[in-house]
Amino acid sequence: MLRDLRGAGKVRSLWVFCACLLLGIALIAVCGSLLQIVRDGFDEQQRHLFGGDLKISQRHDITGQQRQWLRENAEVSRLLELRTMLGTQDGDFSVVELQSVDNTYPLYGEVTLQPDISVQQAVSKSGEGLWGAAFDPALIEQMGLQVGQLVSIGDLYLELRAVILQQPDRSLSADFRGPPVIIDERALQQSGLLLPTSLIDYDYRIRTTMSPGLWRENLRSAFPDASWEVQTINERSEFVSRRLNQVASVLLLIGFSTLLIGGLGVANSVSAYLQSKLGTLATLQSLGARGPQVASVYTGQIALLATLASSVGAITGSALAWLAARSLQEKLPIEPDLQTLLLPTLLAIALGVCTALAFALPTLGRTLNTPTALLIRGSGNPHSKVPAAYVRATIAVCMVGAALLIWFIPEPLVALIFVVSIIVLLVMLEGLVKLIQLIGRKLSHSRFLDGQFGLRLAVASLHRPGASLRPMLLSLGTALTLLVASALVIASTYRILGDTVPGRAPALVFYDLQKADLERFDSTVKSLDGYQDHAVAPLVLGRLTRVNGEALSDSSIAARALEANDEHKLSYRQQNIDNTSVDRGEWWPHDYDGPPLVAMEDREADQLGLSVGDKLQFTIMGTSIDATLVAIYTQARFETSFWLEAVFTKDVLDPFISRHIGSVHLESGRDIAAQSALGEEFPAVVTIRTAKVLAASRSILSSAGLAMMLIAGVSLVASILVMASVVAVNRQRQIYEASVLHAIGTRMSVVIKSVAFEYTLLALVLSGFAIVAGGTIAQLLMHFWLKIDSTGSAWAGIVVAMAASVLCLFAGAVWLMRTLSATPAILLKRSR
Repeated sequence: MLRDLRGAGKVRSLWVFCACLLLGIALIAVCGSLLQIVRDGFDEQQRHLFGGDLKISQRHDITGQQRQWLRENAEVSRLLELRTMLGTQDGDFSVVELQSVDNTYPLYGEVTLQPDISVQQAVSKSGEGLWGAAFDPALIEQMGLQVGQLVSIGDLYLELRAVILQQPDRSLSADFRGPPVIIDERALQQSGLLLPTSLIDYDYRIRTTMSPGLWRENLRSAFPDASWEVQTINERSEFVSRRLNQVASVLLLIGFSTLLIGGLGVANSVSAYLQSKLGTLATLQSLGARGPQVASVYTGQIALLATLASSVGAITGSALAWLAARSLQEKLPIEPDLQTLLLPTLLAIALGVCTALAFALPTLGRTLNTPTALLIRGSGNPHSKVPAAYVRATIAVCMVGAALLIWFIPEPLVALIFVVSIIVLLVMLEGLVKLIQLIGRKLSHSRFLDGQFGLRLAVASLHRPGASLRPMLLSLGTALTLLVASALVIASTYRILGDTVPGRAPALVFYDLQKADLERFDSTVKSLDGYQDHAVAPLVLGRLTRVNGEALSDSSIAARALEANDEHKLSYRQQNIDNTSVDRGEWWPHDYDGPPLVAMEDREADQLGLSVGDKLQFTIMGTSIDATLVAIYTQARFETSFWLEAVFTKDVLDPFISRHIGSVHLESGRDIAAQSALGEEFPAVVTIRTAKVLAASRSILSSAGLAMMLIAGVSLVASILVMASVVAVNRQRQIYEASVLHAIGTRMSVVIKSVAFEYTLLALVLSGFAIVAGGTIAQLLMHFWLKIDSTGSAWAGIVVAMAASVLCLFAGAVWLMRTLSATPAILLKRSR
């Protein structure tokens, strides 16, 4: 076996075999290994990230009695958080996440500062009466802050004493909400920001040796009427794990798709390799070698090559995952460990071997079932039946592979859906192949092609036995579909972020504008340079407590019961605040004057299972408000600033209004100066430049787009390898046909022209399939998930599909035509 395999080392089809497996396995190993590293890191650091075993949150402070109970039953750390503006002495302002800490912070882990001092030393009051602060390094890049510099927050000046090198509970969304700045709670009390109407999160982190769930039950028994939200470390871990699993499942499925594409290359490569061994097989059978003996030799060769190729791919993928994890250590709590990579690497290798055997065994069985007489003549029988033993072995290997797939993917339901989808897709593609072959068969016998021998020969090549249409459509068609879908989504998103959103978006959005400052703020905004327009709307926080008379807290559905403690952002229906459109129901008339009506955001309504006509009860500052749900609206994902969960008819919220939100439209380039002017005059009002948010979104999109295109590119490379294997497996037949045609008088230019026509037809079929299938997938994603308009981006899918298919097939056609550019004598020698 090894001697025969060593002698076949120069056979190109074997290298294609290895490359097809290596690409798919490497992609799977990258995703699987990176998921394992991140998951292990979060599991080990979950208490550090969460800040404790439990977290109690609400918008106002707890009572003295409640605080006393907490301190008697656990170790407690109190943390106050709010978004505000940080200003420098040069007049620059930026949004930060202000955090006040006590002497017990943090309960888990350590805060590392530069210079190396404790948190309490960094935030304490100096002898000169200045409070200190520790700041996130992101502010060094954004504002050029340095240790020792004075900054203003509210009515207070602070001395920056340290840079936060590591903060165990730093939020993963800190880069969007604002870089954290840590101060003492007494300093916060002197800042003028702790107003009764300020939007402040009061968090109590709990450390206990008791079960978090049991501790929460004891808390609820002690204070059954408290409105706080209590979250345990277990719930937080489940949430993070669920999000990780969803992302990893999608990436792994793309890797498995690439591996399936590569499997077609494996089948064709094995077929081409066995064609080169027909003489050897004939000799062995003539000398009396039994079928099982020959089968064991070539099955062993395939298994050995599959193991080697899969091992190289898995080790390469795991190494890339380890390097990627090292680069993410500063942002994620992960510690790459080579031992962690062992299981995903072994699973990837096993999956590669199963894939190779599943695609190779039918070809091997068909070849070994060919009569010796045909083998002696050097021609196989592509229509020979696969022996039952090979069918059973293939089914067994497929079942093992499916089991590995379901085990590998974190979401078993997603894996099952993927398997079913692959079966449906194969059935649809097989139907498309049959349809194209039927059309080609009818067209090749029509008078339309009279006098066009080269074109008739090309059309006949689409439906003749052993035609390359099926493997080309399955491999290149699938890869081009993924490429087109990615290109359409990325192009549409770029268009919206680059053209549509900047044209509609305000220059500034603001939060936490107090009711007493409305008139002064209005006049200040109108005096800004480049002022065009602005809008203001009230913001009220409330809870949805009852639906159709049923208390949410009493619901048997856990997710629905937890919603009873979630605060919703409530406001009035107002134009120019957020771009919304009604999805179900309809808006009330502008002059409506009647019982309270409400409209809810679609994601929130769907999560609670709400329908138009439901009777809802909200609780705001202890007061209950009943309203009828008359509309469910959707918000433009990239054009939404405030994400209001519900809007009411006029006058309903008036008794509870204390703060406002809004937006300001300015001439281009005036936003930085306007933000500084508003920050100087209203330091407690959070002002955000939309240009900065859009730049961050474009940066994230660029990274995500690059990752998507790289993955699609790997699939395309795998498809090119499949194409190479298809060309290799058909090369012998095409050389034989070309030699016969040339010998009976057909010009070689006509034969070469027929190859060009054949590959042009294939390019048109593949492009059309990819445009339709990829466009459909992209439309579904953009309509139901991203909620964006794809108008004006169709060109991207068409260009990508045509360019990629023409480029790939042009290379294959050139390779084949160069082979056919020879004399009849040489062709006859090659056909032996």
